[in-house]
Amino acid sequence: MNFRNYLLLSPVFLLFACTDVGEQSQEKMTETVSTPAVMPMEFTAHRVVDNAKWWWALTIGDVTNDGLQDIIYINNNANGGHLGFRSGSKDGGLWEETIVADAPPTGGTFAAGDLEVGDMDGDGDVDILAVKHTGEWDNAGEAAEIFYYENPSWEAHAIGEAKDAVKDMSIGDFDGDGLADLAVLTFDESNLRIHHQQKDGSFVLVQDITQKGLHEGMDIGDLDGDGDADIVANGFIFSNPGGDLTAPWPMTSVDDKWHNQEGDWSANGTKEFIADLDEDGTPEIFISHSERGGYPLSYYSRNEDGTYTEHIVLKELPAAHTLQVFDMDLDGDLDVVTGINFARAVNLDPKVEHYEVMVLLNEGNNKWTTKVIDNEGIYNGRVADFEGDGDYDIFRYPNHEATELFFIENETK
Repeated sequence: MNFRNYLLLSPVFLLFACTDVGEQSQEKMTETVSTPAVMPMEFTAHRVVDNAKWWWALTIGDVTNDGLQDIIYINNNANGGHLGFRSGSKDGGLWEETIVADAPPTGGTFAAGDLEVGDMDGDGDVDILAVKHTGEWDNAGEAAEIFYYENPSWEAHAIGEAKDAVKDMSIGDFDGDGLADLAVLTFDESNLRIHHQQKDGSFVLVQDITQKGLHEGMDIGDLDGDGDADIVANGFIFSNPGGDLTAPWPMTSVDDKWHNQEGDWSANGTKEFIADLDEDGTPEIFISHSERGGYPLSYYSRNEDGTYTEHIVLKELPAAHTLQVFDMDLDGDLDVVTGINFARAVNLDPKVEHYEVMVLLNEGNNKWTTKVIDNEGIYNGRVADFEGDGDYDIFRYPNHEATELFFIENETK
């Protein structure tokens, strides 16, 4: 499938096969990234949304079961808005909107810092998570309610409560019973909760963990090779105890710098992604700082004694609110998709004046080649194989205040 011949709405971004970051910006970002050679991988951007309003909670999934990825979001997330999705299309133009719910089943408004989709009821289709809250800007400390909306009836099912505004959610089967459970990380209360799904479809709170330094950034995966899913959040690892999940989840620190920050709301803001970089069965932990400057983009490999070694991919990457790890050039190893959130970077001190969207191509032995595909920023970017052709595409929201959203087609296949 190729969109090149379709009529695209203005503005049109034809992205170059290889764009240098610029000598000054490149020096600021990294000492490990080499000047890129000509790459076969090319991208073309398509504007698919032109009226987004604070789509902070944004994710991707095939909600319509047509083989195409859709965009799922909460609109007007600063103050609370509707839950909806835009249906992926091969026909060019703007994607059609479906509103799942104007308001939560118990009243109030939707608002969250994260949004996820998954088969919550085990019937084979993709359901949508949702959070009832007033919004981070209104009252971040107010308790939140979590639901999932069952596809395709969009009937709401209660999951549980969070102590305050929800910053991250991760769906996973933590006890291996075939049912989807949920981990929830909050904005203010340094709190991680785990909700375990019962056989009757209800959910029970099995863990309520408060740990100083928790704020933003979570993923799940089997980090210790024991067969069950663990949680990484803000550079902490919470190890799954097995059984009914109610025993303590032992906590270790991968690297204290990701959770020992002080100051305003931007302290301990991270993005995290678990991926098996070297295919040895023990995945690596990728981490970037989502809000501040002065932090690297790194990955951590597990040592035999359970400690972790840091490997720096980029020496510094400010306001990196996108971190995805996929084989973008289909050469058999994992690459990194990342970039700078323009609307946050311009408010840093010192101000950041470069806003690259990048694919960091894995050359092996911790050597990475930078391929810049845009220079106007990305926020909460997601990667998925849009149409099932075997390569991975990028969904780019330029910044957390943008009104437009772009599907960036990978033309490797």
